Amino acid sequence: MLMSSMQAFIESCLADAAKTVEREQKAGLKITAKARNNMATSADFASESLIVGRIRKNYPSSLILSEESYEQGNLLADSLFVIDPIDGTHNFIQGMPLYGISIAHFSSGRPTAGGTYLPGQKMLFYSEKGKKATLNGKSMSVTKTARLEDFFIMCDSRLHTIQDLGYMEGIVHLERISQHTRCLGSAVYDMGYVSCGMADAAIHIKLKPYDFAAAAFIVGQAGGKVTDFEGRAWSLKTRQFLSSNGLQHKRLLEELHTKK
Repeated sequence: MLMSSMQAFIESCLADAAKTVEREQKAGLKITAKARNNMATSADFASESLIVGRIRKNYPSSLILSEESYEQGNLLADSLFVIDPIDGTHNFIQGMPLYGISIAHFSSGRPTAGGTYLPGQKMLFYSEKGKKATLNGKSMSVTKTARLEDFFIMCDSRLHTIQDLGYMEGIVHLERISQHTRCLGSAVYDMGYVSCGMADAAIHIKLKPYDFAAAAFIVGQAGGKVTDFEGRAWSLKTRQFLSSNGLQHKRLLEELHTKK
């Protein structure tokens, strides 16, 4: 299948942004505290600058929503790029290779294309409207795990937020009845693993659009199901996410709301 111009654009941006991040890391990171427990690095800004520059050149009429500097708020624009120059910045700062880069394109609030890249594992995820999701150019799909007791579940790592929003009991309950749970600290990792069949579900408590825009779209294109915690279809305004292979989605939602 021929590569579309959008796929070529997104994948080249992801690859070059990853090289930029690596160069910045080797040169020595400059860290900026945006708020308590909310950091950005010189690599975040360099990655963002590269991607934004490419968008400005190739899609000059498009709006851009990005984590660090560009927050143009029209989520229903005819052409909107949503980018996360580094998802998992805190992992990156600590030297952990559990981070990724994300680029998605939306039109009138609906995703048309999305790609994520995990440099630590050289995993490139991509899909666009009307096409199957791919991993490193090969078709991929979610798992066929049918029993919740056999599910491998990725989970949001911000325990205080889980507690504050009242989901701790549900998360612990799911940990007890499933096979395993893991917290990696990166939504693109968690959802990427669901989309390629390395995990069966992922739970996120409080995301922003650039965290999930590409990854959530890719899960759906890989045959999975993505909703909020009430089972509603996701949008760029959604904050709580359940991504799964779809086979136990309803029960996952029910167990997530478990109270003593």
